[in-house]
Amino acid sequence: MQDTKFFLSTVSNAHSPMPESCRTLIKVAVNRPVDTTYVYRINSAHGKEIIGSRVQVDFAGSTQTAIVCDLCSNKDCDTSSSKIKDATLLDAEPVISHDVMQLLRFGSDYYQFPLGQCLQTALPKKLRDGEDCVYEKIPGLKLKEDVDEAMISKLRSKQQREIIYILKNGPVRRKELRERGISSQNENALIKKGLVLDIDLNTPSLPWQEQKKDLIRQSPPTANPSQQHCIDEISQCSKHKVFLLNGITGSGKTEVYLQVIANVLKQKKAVLVLVPEIALTPQTFERFYRRFNVPVSSVHSQLSDRERLDAFIDMKSSRSAVLIGTRTALFTPIPNLGLIVLDEEHDSSFKQSDGFRYHARSLAIMRAKICNCPVVLGSATPSLESFYNVYRGIFHMLRLTERAGGASLPDISLIDLRKQELSPGLKCGIGEELESAIGEETAKGNQVLLFLNRRGYSHHLLCHNCGHVFTCPSCDNPLTVHRVGNLLKCHICEHRETIPQICPHCGQSSLIETGFGTEQTEEFLKLRYPDVGTERIDRDTVTSKAQLETRLSRIRNGQSGILLGTQMIAKGHDFPNVTLVGILDLDSNLFSDDFRALEFSAQLLTQVAGRAGRASKKGRVLIQTHHPDNLLVTKLIDPAVSYEQIAQLLLHMRQNLSLPPFTHQAYLLSNSSDRSRAFDFLEKLLEIGQNELNKYPSLGVSPVLSDKMEKRQNRYHFHILLTSRDRSELSLFIRMMREKARDVRTGADVRFAVEIDPIMMY
Repeated sequence: MQDTKFFLSTVSNAHSPMPESCRTLIKVAVNRPVDTTYVYRINSAHGKEIIGSRVQVDFAGSTQTAIVCDLCSNKDCDTSSSKIKDATLLDAEPVISHDVMQLLRFGSDYYQFPLGQCLQTALPKKLRDGEDCVYEKIPGLKLKEDVDEAMISKLRSKQQREIIYILKNGPVRRKELRERGISSQNENALIKKGLVLDIDLNTPSLPWQEQKKDLIRQSPPTANPSQQHCIDEISQCSKHKVFLLNGITGSGKTEVYLQVIANVLKQKKAVLVLVPEIALTPQTFERFYRRFNVPVSSVHSQLSDRERLDAFIDMKSSRSAVLIGTRTALFTPIPNLGLIVLDEEHDSSFKQSDGFRYHARSLAIMRAKICNCPVVLGSATPSLESFYNVYRGIFHMLRLTERAGGASLPDISLIDLRKQELSPGLKCGIGEELESAIGEETAKGNQVLLFLNRRGYSHHLLCHNCGHVFTCPSCDNPLTVHRVGNLLKCHICEHRETIPQICPHCGQSSLIETGFGTEQTEEFLKLRYPDVGTERIDRDTVTSKAQLETRLSRIRNGQSGILLGTQMIAKGHDFPNVTLVGILDLDSNLFSDDFRALEFSAQLLTQVAGRAGRASKKGRVLIQTHHPDNLLVTKLIDPAVSYEQIAQLLLHMRQNLSLPPFTHQAYLLSNSSDRSRAFDFLEKLLEIGQNELNKYPSLGVSPVLSDKMEKRQNRYHFHILLTSRDRSELSLFIRMMREKARDVRTGADVRFAVEIDPIMMY
C-alpha cells in the first residue's frame, strides 16, 4: 500500500494582476466523486502551513468548501492562465492536522475513494458547511458557594446528589454530565432549587498539560501479575508498535488501559480511545472521570453538530487530554498523540458500510504509525485477521488468561431442545429447563441475562389459507410483527404499516404469526416472573444513551432481576450479580452462506457467556439448541478449548479454502432504481475486465451476482466479487475498473462503489 499520488487537472493559460510573491497557487480537493485535485489562487503569500485549511471556491457553478491538500509550483502549471479562479481562505490555521492529512491520503489510496470526500469525513458538519472553527457558548454548571451538607442531605434524588458531589471538584460542562448518564431534568431541578448556577464555560484556558493539578484523581487498584506484565510492556514502548491485548471476559482489560493511559498522560501526551458503539461510552466516560483529573471529550452520533465541533476544538487546542469516541473520532486533530486504544477490536461497527468504506482498526494502526506511538487492540475475542497478524509477527500478543479478583469462568452446558416439550414458554424462546434455572437464580436474589438477537414480537405474518407472507414494499424483506403499536415493521428501511385483519390476497382472516422476538419473550417473562422485574434492551426500547443508562442502572441497582436483550448487551458491560446467562436461539447463527458466520457466532457467544459470574459469584451459561453435535457448539462448551484455539481452527479452515486473511477480497457494487440498469452496468464493466484478466494472474472474478437482499429501499443491488493472493494486483485491477466505469455508466441513477476488505457478504 502506498500513499495516494495526486495529479493536477488540466489548467489553461492566462493572467494575474498581482505579483507572484503576493499570491499562492494551491491544489484543492472538493467534496465530489472525482479523483483529481484542482488549482486555485489565493491572493496572498502562504507556505505549506496552509495545507489542511478550508477554502471557499467556485466549483462547477456553485460555491464549495474545499480543502487545501498541496501547493502548486510554477513548474506544475501555467501561472498566467486566465482560468485559474480565486479561492477565499477560511481558516487562520489548518483544521486538518498534518498527521490526519497523511492518514486520509493513505485511506483515499487504499480504499480507492476520492480524497476530497475522505477529507470531508474528517470534519464536523459545521466545518463542512463553512462555519468558523471557534467555540460559542459552552453550557456548564457551577456549585453555589453556600451549599452545605445539610442542603445536600435534603435531596431525595440520588442523581441530584451525585451532581452536587461532581461539582465540588469545580465547574463542569453539562455535556459531560450527560455523558455520565445524568439527565438534564435533574440538572435543571438543581438550578431551580438555587443550589447550582448555569454558566458559560467558554473562557480562555491553558492547555491541559500546563494546568497545575494532579493528573490522577483516584488511585488505581493493584494490578495482578498478568495485568502488570501487560501494563509494563505497553508503557515501556515509546514508538510505534501494535499490541493485541487478548484478555478473557472479566480479566481487567479496562484496568490495563487506564494504567497505561495514566503513564502516557504523565508524559504530557494525549490519548485516543475508540469504542465500537455509543452504548459503551457512558460507562467508559464514568471510569475515566473517576480515575483522571484531566478534561475528557467524546465524539459519537448522538451529539449535536455544535457539541461535535466543540469536541473537535477541545482536542485541536489541547483543552482536552483524552478523546473517547466511535470510528469517526479517529480523524480528530490531536497534538502530541501518545497512544491509541481500540476496545473490542473485533467488532464489525468499526467498518464503515457506505461512502468512505474504511475500517477504523486499519486506519488506527496507520495513524499510530504516522504519529510513532503504540496502539492497543483489546478484545476477549480478537478477529481472525488480528490473530493472523500475531502469527506473522506484525502484532505483539499480550494475554490475560485469568479473571480479575480471582473470579472463575462460568460453566457452559447445552440444552437439547429436541428433548424439550413444546411448552408455552418454548414457543416464546424459553424451554422448561431454562425456565426452571431462571426461577432458581432469581429466588436466590441473583440476576439473569437472556440473549436473543432478534427484535419484535414475531418473525413475520403469513396467511394460513393462501401462504401469503407480508413483505416490505421497498425491500425484499418480510415485515416483523410488533405488538407495541400494532405494527408491521421493516428492519431495513423502517417502513411501517398497521397489522391487517384480513389477507389482501385471498380475503381470509386466517393470519398467523410465526417465530418469536424479544417483545414476545419479554411478555412471557413478565407473566411468568411478575415479582422479579424484566428489562428489555433492544433498538425498540432504547433510542438514546439516557434510556440505555436508565435501564442498565435498574439492573445494577437490583430493581430488575432479568435482563433480556440483543447484541447491545453482549459486550463491554459489567453485571456483578448476573449468575446465569441463557442463549435462546443459537441455531440461527450456525447456518449461513457467509464464511465469517462461524467467527462472528463464536465471538458473540463468547462475549455473551462472559457476562456470567464476576467477583465471588460463580456463573453458568445455558445454550439452547436443536444441533448439540455441531462442531462449533461442542468446541464452545468444552472448558479445555479456548477462544484462541477455536480461532486457530477457523484460520486453518480459511487457509484450506483460500479465504481471507490468506487472500484479499473486494466488491464492485452497483445499485439503481431500475433493476436492468444496475445489472447491465456491472455486466458491461465485467466484460471489459475479463479482456484484461491475463495481466492479473492471481485474480479471481465472479460473475455479476444479485445481493442477498437484492431490493433495498426501492433500489436494486448487484455485485462482482474479486479475490486475489496479491494485494497490489487486486488494487491495480480495481483502479483500472474504476477508470473504465466512467465510460460505461448507463445513467445518473446508477450508483457505483468499491468495497475493499469487506467484512460482510452482499
